[in-house]
Amino acid sequence: MRHSILLSILGLFLVPAISSAQRDAWLRGSSEPIDLPGGSRVEFRTLESDAIHGQAAFSVFTPPSYENGDTRYPVVYFLHGLFNDHTSWTIDRHGDIPLLLDERMSTGKLPEMLLVFPDGGKSFYTNYQDGSANYEDLIVEELPTQIEKTYRVKPGRAGRAIAGTSMGGYGALKIAMRFPERYRAVAAHSPIVFPIQNPLDVPPEARSERYYQYLSGLFLTVYGNPFDQKYFDANNPIALAETADLDELKGLAIYFDYGTADRYNRSVGLGQGLKKLDLALAARGVDHTFAEHEGEPHGWELVYAHIDESMDFLADHLQ
Repeated sequence: MRHSILLSILGLFLVPAISSAQRDAWLRGSSEPIDLPGGSRVEFRTLESDAIHGQAAFSVFTPPSYENGDTRYPVVYFLHGLFNDHTSWTIDRHGDIPLLLDERMSTGKLPEMLLVFPDGGKSFYTNYQDGSANYEDLIVEELPTQIEKTYRVKPGRAGRAIAGTSMGGYGALKIAMRFPERYRAVAAHSPIVFPIQNPLDVPPEARSERYYQYLSGLFLTVYGNPFDQKYFDANNPIALAETADLDELKGLAIYFDYGTADRYNRSVGLGQGLKKLDLALAARGVDHTFAEHEGEPHGWELVYAHIDESMDFLADHLQ
């Protein structure tokens, strides 16, 4: 069981997001903004990051009325999956997410807000245990500081939420649970929440597999070499649901979902991990929304199908 889980986890990580969609200018190195018909805009930017010792790239969706006044808007930080980056959400692979957001905001179906998509590399949005790269600090500290200086967003917790898909869904959940004083709400689509305590705990015969070697290399880079179970637990949404300050956790609006046809349910145990998270939150009386979508898949396709629900959920809790 653990061997099959491991192999499929690596299958998840080794599939790059490649599309021949109309708006794939980023593949040609373009950083030109995208202007949308309802008045929204997508910009591509960078900041100098002390946390990761170099440039950090991100994209920003500004809502239809942004250029026409001095209103300050709520902001959602949206985290991508592995082998994606800050541009992947703009690729019309399973649906045009920028156009969908533009249409919903310009017609009043969704309250206007900014969305920020940072490039998180392969970091699991975690500070590396050895201190060599601090992606959590980038997301929690540096990026909001830059956004609040550069864009008209509402500062502080009441106007700030975090969301993500796949690896980014994991990152959004664990960051929100670690820092509930910074985020009013969190939404995670297909989040990678492991049903086993140690994702590297496999039979000895499995350790010669190249998949295991890749995964162990990635996890040892992030969570310590040798693997630091205590450090992993400190970044594990299930463990955080069981141990985080209860009053602060109850003040965080939590949404997560997955599809029953997610290709990683059977072997990775994604659905099993999310059900464990659901039970852990319920056992402590933490109100949350957990949705299972019958027959639906993993990743950006699920995001496009249900971003209405997740954005409505976040908007309902943001000021």
